[in-house]
Amino acid sequence: MGAIRRLAVVLLAAPSASLLWQSAAALAALAPPADTVLVNGGIYTVDARRSWAQAAAIRNGRIVAVGSNAEIRAHQGPGTTVIDLTDRLVLPGFHDSHVHVASAGLAEMQCPLYLLRPVEAILEAVAKCAQQARVGWIVGDGWDLSLFESSNPRKELLDSVVPDRPVILIGGDGHSGWANSRALALAGITATTPDPPNGNIERDPKTGEPSGTLRETAIALVMDKVPPATPQALRQGLKLGLQRANEAGITSFIEASVDDAGLDTFKALLASGELSARVLLSLTYGTFGSADFEGLLSRAKSLTGPRLRANSIKIFVDGVLEGETAALLAPYLTNPTSRGSLNMPAAELTNAVIRFDAMGLQVHMHAIGDGAVRAGLDAVAAARAKNGMRDGRHHIAHLQLVHPDDIPRFAALGVAANFQALWAYPDEYIMELNLPQVGPERVNRMYPIASLRRSGARIVAGSDWSISTINPWPAIQVALTRQHPDGVRKDVLNESERVDLATMIAAYTMEGAWLMRQEDETGSIEVGKAADILVLDRDVFRLPAAQIGRTLVDLTLLDGSVVYRRPDVRPEARPGAQ
Repeated sequence: MGAIRRLAVVLLAAPSASLLWQSAAALAALAPPADTVLVNGGIYTVDARRSWAQAAAIRNGRIVAVGSNAEIRAHQGPGTTVIDLTDRLVLPGFHDSHVHVASAGLAEMQCPLYLLRPVEAILEAVAKCAQQARVGWIVGDGWDLSLFESSNPRKELLDSVVPDRPVILIGGDGHSGWANSRALALAGITATTPDPPNGNIERDPKTGEPSGTLRETAIALVMDKVPPATPQALRQGLKLGLQRANEAGITSFIEASVDDAGLDTFKALLASGELSARVLLSLTYGTFGSADFEGLLSRAKSLTGPRLRANSIKIFVDGVLEGETAALLAPYLTNPTSRGSLNMPAAELTNAVIRFDAMGLQVHMHAIGDGAVRAGLDAVAAARAKNGMRDGRHHIAHLQLVHPDDIPRFAALGVAANFQALWAYPDEYIMELNLPQVGPERVNRMYPIASLRRSGARIVAGSDWSISTINPWPAIQVALTRQHPDGVRKDVLNESERVDLATMIAAYTMEGAWLMRQEDETGSIEVGKAADILVLDRDVFRLPAAQIGRTLVDLTLLDGSVVYRRPDVRPEARPGAQ
């Protein structure tokens, strides 16, 4: 210790850069060698100065040095693993601030229907799922609403491929269900069945019979008849979901809607040492929430560790535009008598936000329509008035429509804007479903990422997987271009809402870390922080915006340990190399 103190004095008094480096090297030589060094970078640290570095050293899961190759060489020993970054880029581990890892992994094990077009391809996939699972329910996820008139598929289509077993398929929006006749019969849904609160049973306009499409809480009428997944299946689904997250470079995430079974599943993987990410659980309150929310909240209080916490509350403020369940300030053009509705009265929402804010819990709100966004902001404003300016780190996710008058309120109230940027281009949902519903003026101001950024709001980023891909890079590309990530359509969704690459990388790193209350632990590559690190196959800062979506993750490190290595990556680590 005396030698270290003397070297520290030399450092403070050093008269030249050369002596500074020599002293730093001598100090490093007294410490144990690094477990891993990364050299020949491209390291974008995302620190407060947005610094760049050439190399970094990791020991015992922490970053112990960041600097040049020469500086980091002092930390290298015979057993140190060396990762050569030539032609590659290093970033802090990514944060997905709104995702459903557990349910998405489980859905991938059931009957996944993502990206399937046309309708015949979906039906073929459902028939194949029925053949593979010869008995019981067929449960699927991800069908494309834009393939059907008024996003309303018919039960007869499913009957044609599976006539004798129940089928329930969740739509790509997560708020629509498609059931065959057998599933509707088992659920007791007939022409006389009333719509449940905050839900709709779509009906044949001539007969009044259920058509096969269910919205919002009406989906539960069928899902409640599906045998629940076993704890073993839930754990397998979460492990698969974590694998997909790590493949995408996700080292931290907010699980956006958690019930009792979800809480138990995450706790099981934490106990087994298989939780390969830092996770914040958002416990669902109100619509879609646990029947025993207070019990769930009480059980979650024990989760306070660095890998798993549950001090966040999820509230579904409204639904989605496609089913006309999003809450709008002005009527739907397709239904001038409707503005949609909030899932709970505004007064109830306000009281809930005041209560959770006073308890020191984060409030995580789903809001698609501008009426829902305003209601969420009003509730936070009421909490500020009642409780004072607390460090709640509340956020509103999705933000498809935000009234211009509400944009400056995010910064004023300290509410983070949680965007799923992959949706911010003129796809079939927007152009074929939403445009007739709300008209060109409202469409043109959808997903106002740049407007909120310019207003001083904190921008964070999420995928909402399985609604869309967990891969951040196509979403980052869309945020920069506001165009189709694959170039299929050249249309642009309001180019004034484009943002730059640095904004989006910050949204996935330091801003996401702040949202999860772990900015002192991760989110940037700085000495003392956890070694949550990504190695990319290319330098995204040198790419045209239209090519960024092709970026691949070569390595994902969590606490300095590799949790994902791309199978076909060139040899990148070798012990003892110089």
